Amino acid sequence: MPAKGDAVVLPQVAVCVDKARNYGRKVLQGIADYAETVGRWSLDVDSDATGSYSAGWLEHWRGDGILAYVESRATARRLRASRIPVVEVFGHHLNLHLPQVGNDDEAIGRAAADHLLSCRFKHFAFCGYRREPWSERRRLGFERTIARNGFSTARHDSPRRLATLAEGQRNRECLMAWLGTLPKPVAIMACSDRQGVRVLDACRRLKLVSPEEVAVIGVDNDEETCRLTDPPLSSVRDDARKVGFEAARLLDHLMATRRPGRETLPLLIPPHGIAVRRSTEVTAVDDPLIASTMRCIREQACGGLQVADLLAQFRVSRSVLYRRFHDSLNRSPHDEILRVQLERAKRLLDESDFTLERIAELCGFQHSEYLSVAFRRKLGLTPGEYRRQLRRSP
Repeated sequence: MPAKGDAVVLPQVAVCVDKARNYGRKVLQGIADYAETVGRWSLDVDSDATGSYSAGWLEHWRGDGILAYVESRATARRLRASRIPVVEVFGHHLNLHLPQVGNDDEAIGRAAADHLLSCRFKHFAFCGYRREPWSERRRLGFERTIARNGFSTARHDSPRRLATLAEGQRNRECLMAWLGTLPKPVAIMACSDRQGVRVLDACRRLKLVSPEEVAVIGVDNDEETCRLTDPPLSSVRDDARKVGFEAARLLDHLMATRRPGRETLPLLIPPHGIAVRRSTEVTAVDDPLIASTMRCIREQACGGLQVADLLAQFRVSRSVLYRRFHDSLNRSPHDEILRVQLERAKRLLDESDFTLERIAELCGFQHSEYLSVAFRRKLGLTPGEYRRQLRRSP
């Protein structure tokens, strides 16, 4: 313990994480959470890290620990040789022989499969990146879950990086040709949000309606990407902020024990839910009347749509509509309208700072009290409790 008046020497930690990616930004938030609340560090942040580090940097940098994105085995070998405690935080490759914290990619695949199965699809596909181990792990989790439920999975892989416009055009044409061969309606998991946007773009060019004909879910929940595409893209919420927090905790332990870290199994962080948006906001049904009615509900429920409006628009009796709804979905048209309203309310509570009164208005409720009662009845907690739960720190 330093004597009174002595300066406290803080551990010096290099943080090499690419914040241009949504995942990297969330990892940095988790590291900041740890540094602010548990470990007091002097941070040397390289927010443009590409996964490769020069030998000269390692030879001349004098610090106590490193949190880094590592892309290659050669870089991992140089980091191990430095004898500086290192924790790798991206987990793209799980054979680097370094302490690692990253996404549980198989669990991400399982979560996407469970969501699409709940939409009652019978045809499934996976669109991934070629020769990317993390994409392959997501495919395995997805495919195995689909298979356990008695269905098969089609597959398409493309290059992760497209260097030229010509390569991009060829990739788009291959993707469109593959989509054209799939039975419809089909539910597709894309290995990332970026790949999901490519799938939706190909669907638009083919005039395939999403989500009725092609439902798509991505991964990472990059809100700028997901919310600005058409239709907005559903996405598996990885927990990159917790990855950053747990990586910082592990590095703190390695620095305290003065060990660079023996090879251990990677610590894999499971996802924490699905951000449901319009690209999967559908239930696959065989009844054409119910399919058309559900599309109308999805588009108009938050504008004050009533069951009477459906009866008039589709020229069907109340008893017929309710019976066919129950046969297809085991719920009523009124239940479906309320479900769509509450799903939008959940998104707005998560993605905006709107007041409850404004959210109620945007979701088609006459008063915020009506929204609160319906929300609590269906979810077991108030809208405010739901928002606080989502925004709780790791």
